[in-house]
Amino acid sequence: MVDWWSETEHAIAECLESGGPMSPEDLAQRVGISEGETTAFLCMLAREQKISIRLVDLIDKPAAPPARGARPRAAYSGGR
Repeated sequence: MVDWWSETEHAIAECLESGGPMSPEDLAQRVGISEGETTAFLCMLAREQKISIRLVDLIDKPAAPPARGARPRAAYSGGR
């Protein structure tokens, strides 16, 4: 398992070094692992301060900002 981890970490680092910033989807395709595995690796590597995650975006952006004085709706329910 350690070899697989080290090989995958090395492959991710090589892809980012040669290709620059890219989406987890593109990185997954280049490394040959699933997007979910890539996301898990990126989270662990960011925690170890080996990479930085700079952008995060909502999948479904609101069409317009809420009306002034309106209570904002939560975009994430926390898995409930």
